[in-house]
Amino acid sequence: MKKGFTITNLRKATLTMSLAFTSLLAVAQTNVYDDVIATSANHTSLKAAIDQQMLQGALQDPSATLTVFAPDNDAFDNLATALNTDIAGILALPNLTDVLLYHVLGITVDAASVTNGAIVDPLNVANTIKMTKTSTGFVYANQAMVNGADLSTDNGIVHSLDAVLLPFETVVDVAIDNGFTYLTTAVIQEELLPALTDPLASLTVFAPTDVAFDNLATALNTDIAGLLALPNLTDILLYHVVAGTVLSGDLANGPVPTLNGLDIYVDLTMGTMINTSNVTGADNTADNGVVHIIDAVLVPGTADIEEAGVTMINVSPNPATQQLKINNFDVNDYTVMNAYGQTVLRGSTENGIVNVSELKNGNYFINITNETGIFRARFIKL
Repeated sequence: MKKGFTITNLRKATLTMSLAFTSLLAVAQTNVYDDVIATSANHTSLKAAIDQQMLQGALQDPSATLTVFAPDNDAFDNLATALNTDIAGILALPNLTDVLLYHVLGITVDAASVTNGAIVDPLNVANTIKMTKTSTGFVYANQAMVNGADLSTDNGIVHSLDAVLLPFETVVDVAIDNGFTYLTTAVIQEELLPALTDPLASLTVFAPTDVAFDNLATALNTDIAGLLALPNLTDILLYHVVAGTVLSGDLANGPVPTLNGLDIYVDLTMGTMINTSNVTGADNTADNGVVHIIDAVLVPGTADIEEAGVTMINVSPNPATQQLKINNFDVNDYTVMNAYGQTVLRGSTENGIVNVSELKNGNYFINITNETGIFRARFIKL
């Protein structure tokens, strides 16, 4: 042993090194709970919920890799108001642990890595989270906007939210789970996921199938890419959504206002028709509404009976194969529109008879014009 280097000195040196290493380790191991959530004055309700459900340990785990979507205090207050309760009522929810785990991913995702339409799996596997990244750079998790991004720690990252996420099945889940590929793609592109994933909304969606989109593309001499490039695509999509949950048994003949602002028209005389589309699968319920499957894309302007001077009339036979009889009309100009608003036939009636034999099978409108106004009827060609 070197002169002056005693056992006591060795112990002191070892202790000093140990304390320094421990201090360095403590500085290095920050975590999403202690260093972000617990220190934030805007997330005290979230901290209270985590503490009550004893989830701190999972968020403090130095070996974890986490992304936490952290609803702020206003988000919890808004949820309490929507549920007619208060924060104490929120903390008493029997599924609070499930709600909290629905806000946590087992990977680290910063805001720059989010892609529009990404679907991610939280620790609560009851449902996925649908991400939206808008053209202006805003990021949403389901209906909640990120109002504070990329709060990083050694075991993960925190994004503050303006709303609480709930693991409810929404109308978007119904569309995804039932293979509505084109409808889902359009909704994502037009940045409508936040509206349709709102767990506390009440919506009725008339959902066109992929075949319906293909038929529209064919009618417009384009393809799906062409449809997705339509400048009025958002208006078309909102024309398929009605506020409130309207089951098939609640439908009645007549106009129904949509989120587009225009009316669709319900006709129950032959099954259930919405404008010139047929409801082929009714009452697919979700926690925030209902989805009715239809066989044609609804196009705004083709069935708005609020149009001045338009009166709905009946024609026979309906369905028709060769000729269509328009009762109480003799010689009048007419036009026939397909389900996409295109005029496919025009002429003048003879004794109220219109030859429809050359039309393809499907759903149509016929408009009759005379000096007293415009009259409209729906018919099926077989």
